[in-house]
Amino acid sequence: MIHAEIPGQPVAQGRPRAFKTRAGRIRTHDPEKSRMWKAEVRAALALAMREAGRSELLAGPVRCRIRSTLLCPRSHYRKRPVGRRWHTHTPDIENLAKAILDASSGVVWIDDGQVCVLELQKLVGGQGEPAHTLVEIEEIAVDPAGWGIR
Repeated sequence: MIHAEIPGQPVAQGRPRAFKTRAGRIRTHDPEKSRMWKAEVRAALALAMREAGRSELLAGPVRCRIRSTLLCPRSHYRKRPVGRRWHTHTPDIENLAKAILDASSGVVWIDDGQVCVLELQKLVGGQGEPAHTLVEIEEIAVDPAGWGIR
């Protein structure tokens, strides 16, 4: 199993921006904030792969667990500290996951299409808790009945 902790405020996958080149072609690119976050995710996952003793990319079906903990807003601070709770506003959980899955391609697995089981959590951290994202990745053993579930 591969475990990685990515420090900092999680960033959702931004919408790709399109522009026209001088040659008249249309090109797209990720917003800078998404590109920077993906670079941090790739670095943390590459380190996790080395620590797990993995030198090759995962080639089969994969289970991925992601828990994104966002900063507790200062306006939510109380005299009696507030603990973790569910985050019910933007960014959307699927966009947070999309950025991490895209960044993992070529670092942990060949393509993010290999992810067959995806478990997501989005939380507001407790008062004073730093923002971070935890990622757990493991290969799934294919079961002879064809379900792929242990």
